[in-house]
Amino acid sequence: MATPYVLNVDHQGTSCGDFCIYQTYEEQDEDIRSLVWFSKKAHPGTMIKFGWNVDYSFAWCEEGTLEPGVVFHASEVRKADPSNTSENSIAFKREKGAYHFVDSDHKTTQGKLGIRCDGSIPAGKVSIGIGMSGNPAFARPADPNLQYTFAPHPKYWIAFGDFEEGEVIDLNRMTQRYEIKFPVNQYERSIRLTPDNTWEAADE
Repeated sequence: MATPYVLNVDHQGTSCGDFCIYQTYEEQDEDIRSLVWFSKKAHPGTMIKFGWNVDYSFAWCEEGTLEPGVVFHASEVRKADPSNTSENSIAFKREKGAYHFVDSDHKTTQGKLGIRCDGSIPAGKVSIGIGMSGNPAFARPADPNLQYTFAPHPKYWIAFGDFEEGEVIDLNRMTQRYEIKFPVNQYERSIRLTPDNTWEAADE
């Protein structure tokens, strides 16, 4: 089993609010939305901890418009493994008036995750995505007869403000953010939000 990652956050800022962790990746298409992956509320002077494993999943929700502020509430979650071509693809369809995932014969390149929507999916009525460690991280609207590929090699970011887990993020407006980098064979980091509301590493 993979070693879990841990992030310790020292809140020395000036107000009570939400610490949000989200992901991006370099090949991310503009239609693929980053979601608030984890969120915890904290008062100044307190410490909080986030932890996760690098285990992936497929997810979908009955929300077709993924504008900033919309929350992706997963209706179904299925395990996924980008390193295994027998577990890195899934099909999405609508049968008897309801959506669900089914096994797929379509192959996706090793190292990536693929979701294939069949012709039963109505355009703009439902969204699909991928998650990590049990929470959705990326999503996009689904359209019929299309194959969507995700390249999950994420960068981790933290921000402070007013957030809800699963909420669609407007990346262009995430100005007070900090990239959390884990050097090779290092699985725990500590960072601090300072009194002037800037970020600094607390373990260097």
